[in-house]
Amino acid sequence: MLPLAKAALEAQKAWTFLKGGEVFQNPRTGNRWQGDQPIRKTMWVHALKKAEVRYRYPYQTRHTYASMMLSAGEHPMWVASQMGHEDWGLIRKRYGKWMPDAAPNAGSAADALFGSGPGNRTAQNLE
Repeated sequence: MLPLAKAALEAQKAWTFLKGGEVFQNPRTGNRWQGDQPIRKTMWVHALKKAEVRYRYPYQTRHTYASMMLSAGEHPMWVASQMGHEDWGLIRKRYGKWMPDAAPNAGSAADALFGSGPGNRTAQNLE
């Protein structure tokens, strides 16, 4: 979990979980949400309108998260792990278009490890 998300959940916990056992409660009643429809009708639709974002199902935020992480250059295996996938096949298939072709420093780790700098063993100095 990203540190910012963890901090947000911990802050929410101080207001709700310690008062009644649930992390997410209906702010109007203080009771647990009864299904997803009340959340969509009272909070979700309003938040999307305020953000000037066209309607989308809450589940789609999962896809937004994955594409944002890949666009930021996060490793596909890490994103797969975040999504609960065993390997990165589905990530590659579904989100491949959001993966950068190559990071600006691509190859630098291998160059640092195997390059011809002092102490590195290359084919040239193995002869």
